[in-house]
Amino acid sequence: MNPGCRVMALFLVLLALFQALPVAVDAWQAQQWPDTLSEWLRLALLPGALWLYLRYFSILGCRQCGDDDKT
Repeated sequence: MNPGCRVMALFLVLLALFQALPVAVDAWQAQQWPDTLSEWLRLALLPGALWLYLRYFSILGCRQCGDDDKT
């Protein structure tokens, strides 16, 4: 993946995370499900955005970390 696409993908994943996390935290603290459809849609972004971030952008999902010996 070229660097420009990687930066744009990271921006979109982080945007989805920053939209979903406040809804999840508010629902958790209030101990009730979201009321509106828009909050449900934002909450539905959370698992996918979290998986994409951990899989492709986090050091936990880095496939190249152990390949320093190979040139």
